[in-house]
Amino acid sequence: MGVLTDDAIEQLASQIAAVDCVVPAGGVIAMRPLIVHASSKSLIEAPRRVLHIEYAARMVMADSLELAKA
Repeated sequence: MGVLTDDAIEQLASQIAAVDCVVPAGGVIAMRPLIVHASSKSLIEAPRRVLHIEYAARMVMADSLELAKA
């Protein structure tokens, strides 16, 4: 679906039921990063950590989408 506007995300959220993926503290969740996703506000003061790893066959994904070089 490409890059979505706020309005497009709101429309999707009204059409498709959300799925809660509950993970305990210190747990790990693996997902495809190019899905519409969000996290609720943290209930504690400790910061969240995210390790985001992407694998791709090429650096250029589409005309306007290119992976950053490290």
